Amino acid sequence: MTKPGNRMKRWGFGPAFFFGLFTLSTPVWAGYELFGGFSTALISEPEPIKTTLKDWGSEFDRGERQWGLARLEAGFRLESGLEVSMFSRALADIRMNEEAVAFYGRISRKEPLEEGRQVPVRVRVNGFTGHGMRLGYLHTDDQWRVGVGLSVFRTSNLMSGNLDGQFTATDETDYNFDAQVDYVYYRDVIFKRPDVQKASGLGVGLDLSLARQLDEHWSWSIEGRDLLARIRWEDAPFTIALASTDQKSYDKDGYAVFAPLISGTEGYRESFIQQLDARYYGAVKYQRASWSAEVRGQYQFGYGYLGLGAGRQFANGLTMTGLWWPEYDQFGVEVSLGKWAGALVVDEVEWEKVQAITLSISYGY
Repeated sequence: MTKPGNRMKRWGFGPAFFFGLFTLSTPVWAGYELFGGFSTALISEPEPIKTTLKDWGSEFDRGERQWGLARLEAGFRLESGLEVSMFSRALADIRMNEEAVAFYGRISRKEPLEEGRQVPVRVRVNGFTGHGMRLGYLHTDDQWRVGVGLSVFRTSNLMSGNLDGQFTATDETDYNFDAQVDYVYYRDVIFKRPDVQKASGLGVGLDLSLARQLDEHWSWSIEGRDLLARIRWEDAPFTIALASTDQKSYDKDGYAVFAPLISGTEGYRESFIQQLDARYYGAVKYQRASWSAEVRGQYQFGYGYLGLGAGRQFANGLTMTGLWWPEYDQFGVEVSLGKWAGALVVDEVEWEKVQAITLSISYGY
């Protein structure tokens, strides 16, 4: 255990400089291609995304996962295929057991509990924000498209660790809770540790993409992101503790309020290695004349699911593809014209009810 020092940051930068590239005149950038874009995907199985952002857990019902990805990037590509870009990104991954989700929801809504019921609790969390630089290479020909990239990025807002415990309902309005906690963080959301000094980190990761046109009708593509990705953090705040509700309180309606009594260790780790799960995407597409059909797949955050698409290309070059992801009953559309592309996929029309959304816009990818 160490105290955080006043270490100098090795480097720091954001993507703003490269967004300025889009304002430069064409002659200066002859032989270059500019590219950039924004994408985000949010999934909240237990409750609507709006509720999670405002009052996490208050509408927990069922489900096991909450995760979010966001990326903002801009750069240029040389005729040789060399790519250089700057980016900002964020990742959040929370995994819970479904029994605990349902029980916690009843507590939050002050619904009657089943006396004597014991519910195990397993929570895993991993997340950060960062900004950095990517160096890549892209090769294209009549049959193949191959891309590879190495990213280096400075990080903040560390959150990683686990909680294992058990709820026990003592009557309809009261419960006990005991847990083992081991996590690192930028903010102690469990025990409210005061005056936490945030850690800084340096991360690296690989991405790889392959696509092939098999014949005039069939093609396939696969992509891997955050391959072998690691972040090394300096002076990471941590807590390893046992928590219980032996020191609990009650509200005006007589319902128990979680006020943890803890015993354990808190401090700063001189270094901490955070591992990022690789994410994989794939598609198989059939094209006939101006119509197409495809099957897509994703594997990320420990599970995978499939989606279906059908599209049409119009005479002016505009392509529209309708998408359906059965896992979350998401429907949406992708649109592309020239170097521009965009997508919106949601499970509900009303924002207050949305639990799964994907949004992207890009140029030159």
